[in-house]
Amino acid sequence: MKKSMRILVAVLLTLTLIIGTAGCGQKAEPQTPAPDAAPGASQEAPAPAGTQLLTIGTSTVGGAWYPMGGALANVISSYVPNAKASATPSAATIENLTLVRSGKMEIGMATADIPYQQYHGLAGLEKDESLRTLTMFSNNIICILVKDSSPIHSIEDLKGKKLGVGVQGSSAYTIAVAILKAHGIDIEKDVDQYQGGISQQTEALKDGNIDAFMMTFPQGGAAPGLIELDTTEKIRFIDMDMEKLKEVNAESPCYTIGQIPAGYVDSLKEPVNTLVIGCVFMVKDTMDEELVYNITKSMFEHKDELDAIHAAWKDTNEKTAAVNCPFPLHPGAERYYKEAGFDISILP
Repeated sequence: MKKSMRILVAVLLTLTLIIGTAGCGQKAEPQTPAPDAAPGASQEAPAPAGTQLLTIGTSTVGGAWYPMGGALANVISSYVPNAKASATPSAATIENLTLVRSGKMEIGMATADIPYQQYHGLAGLEKDESLRTLTMFSNNIICILVKDSSPIHSIEDLKGKKLGVGVQGSSAYTIAVAILKAHGIDIEKDVDQYQGGISQQTEALKDGNIDAFMMTFPQGGAAPGLIELDTTEKIRFIDMDMEKLKEVNAESPCYTIGQIPAGYVDSLKEPVNTLVIGCVFMVKDTMDEELVYNITKSMFEHKDELDAIHAAWKDTNEKTAAVNCPFPLHPGAERYYKEAGFDISILP
């Protein structure tokens, strides 16, 4: 009888332990995608221990860079061993540059001019030689626009006029300063500035509240706001003097000389001379070389997946990805580009 009692007690204790252990586990909550998740941005369960978590700084949610960063995050998370990336919205170049420099962000998207100035300690910026290029991507071009009926036909004619420019500190503003300076115009003294984004500038020009505006646009295709302006107003692009463009390029090599092609918008029948600004995915020099090598390799081995999410990725190829870099390539990226036979050049 005593033996039977001992067996019964042992069974009851075992059952108690099993039930108690099960009760300690937390019920798994479903993973809900963030409402503003970039296309291609990973929204899976938390990464396993030992996984390198990477943040990619992009632009505002409505900007072209946001889905581009989401595409890269998806490729990294899918194909780079022990890495998981996520794209995050930001105020673009300035914020991304600040966060990459401080180590609070691993990869940042930017127009190349301000990071170039930061690297070299130009334009009053603190010199920081820790920045490295992961890859270049689609270029931006500068457009100076007026109504077709405007008496403005050259940059010199902008003196004394109300000119729309980007927000102070932005790439659009920085390049406007450089172009006006080359033509003997002080942006602080010689024009009446109207600072704002693309939508604000196009509306102000339509309403007659500004005489002209100078903004950057993707080289691969006009932004929706510019296309809409071209359909509702008769507009004209101001051609830039080639000698003046050479002066700007000599002073700031990050601005290269190019053209706005005919057909960029329906009303543009002849190409217009302009300046081109490269765009860069930047990282710190302290980022692990093998990790950067695997990121770069995955980008080009799965390029079709990037292209499918955003067409601007199609401009990034063996002829452009490592050309006119604003600062040296990261050693991991450089190793891949040399193995794959990419063209490589760094701005002086």
